[in-house]
Amino acid sequence: MVKVKTKVAGCFRTLDGAKNLMTIMSYLETAKKQGISPMKALRKALSDQCDFIFA
Repeated sequence: MVKVKTKVAGCFRTLDGAKNLMTIMSYLETAKKQGISPMKALRKALSDQCDFIFA
């Protein structure tokens, strides 16, 4: 029998995927240091109101 699929677990499939995760994690960590909850920071980012990070 030929192996046709390899399970990918615990790693990224692409370098872009890893970079995207690190960008999000950096954003959330900055918000946390400024006393903003991660959920509130994500809501602001998705509604295009993320200016608090760069103030």
